[in-house]
Amino acid sequence: MATPQGSRSYRVRVGEREHTVEVREGGTTVVDGEALHVLVGSDGRAAVTGGDGTRTVVHVAGGVDPRQAGSAGLVHAVQVLTQQQAALAALGGAHRADAAGKTLRSPMPGRIVRVLVREGDRVAADTPMVIVEAMKMENEVRSAGAATVVRVAVNAGEAVEAGAVLCELEPHVATSG
Repeated sequence: MATPQGSRSYRVRVGEREHTVEVREGGTTVVDGEALHVLVGSDGRAAVTGGDGTRTVVHVAGGVDPRQAGSAGLVHAVQVLTQQQAALAALGGAHRADAAGKTLRSPMPGRIVRVLVREGDRVAADTPMVIVEAMKMENEVRSAGAATVVRVAVNAGEAVEAGAVLCELEPHVATSG
């Protein structure tokens, strides 16, 4: 789903739950498809009014340990990621290989800046393999494990879609001796 012009989209983790949050101009925030009106005060408090008219006041404070909150009220650890950061995290952080480790894929649409490996190269786990530029940021796509590069499927300068195959790999099998 496209984000309207002038809006910002985020993935927000509150405790164990993850939410899609879109912040629109004019104070409207859409959380998991529900439109909320958010008015933020200078004291760190925000009044959140739901579509059903219910209103909640939230105090946002940094450095509060949820385990030590006591009488401070309901406290959650919150992690906010841009959609790009969430896409990277969803694909295993720095590693974008399939479960078998045989295919390295692009975590996002973008442009190939550099290919750092060639067919036949042996790579260790966490080796930078391809650099994909998206939203003016260069993102290293790294190997999930030790492998040999069987095929490089992209060239510098090419545009790729999210999930596009970048490299095919033959994982190294650990031997016990």
